[in-house]
Amino acid sequence: MIEQPAQFDFYDGGGLDLAFLSFAEVDPAGNVNVSRFGNRIIGPGGFINISQNAKCVVFGGTLTAGDLDIGWEGGRTVIRNEGRHRKFVPALEQVCYNASMGRSQGQVALFVTERAVFRVGDSGLELIEIAPGLDAERDVIANMGFRPAVARDLKAMDARIFSPGLMGLSAEIHAKPVSYRSARVAKWRAEKGER
Repeated sequence: MIEQPAQFDFYDGGGLDLAFLSFAEVDPAGNVNVSRFGNRIIGPGGFINISQNAKCVVFGGTLTAGDLDIGWEGGRTVIRNEGRHRKFVPALEQVCYNASMGRSQGQVALFVTERAVFRVGDSGLELIEIAPGLDAERDVIANMGFRPAVARDLKAMDARIFSPGLMGLSAEIHAKPVSYRSARVAKWRAEKGER
């Protein structure tokens, strides 16, 4: 446990390698709003400190909201009822995360939804993965307020995510050669200036 000022010094100083946050609205550039909706101002709390200074930030949320009914049957995504409100919109009411600032600092920014994964690329938001069983145009892009770039090598999200059983990640990680894991740890330590 540390005092709150010290905790924010840690955030502001780039102490976080990875942060997982939510989003309410996302624009074509990958900017995020979490605090203002019409006449309601919620306030961002520590969202800005965390999101702008982590080396990698993963924003999670649904593509649409309001009566969204979605399920996963046999490892495939089924949209029973689309949400009434688009969360990927042409313009934000307020910017709480600035994607271009993040990119200028070498930050990796991803958006993971129940049906697609996006990253902030050179020209803004780019669709890089889609849930098994869905069509990119019909089930993702048609439910956005803008057209994102689409990766040439658009991939399917790992079907294990949508199944109720264990994913087997521990076995998968330990199956990698020790040299692979050691190289990752050594790289991380070098970035931190550690031996």
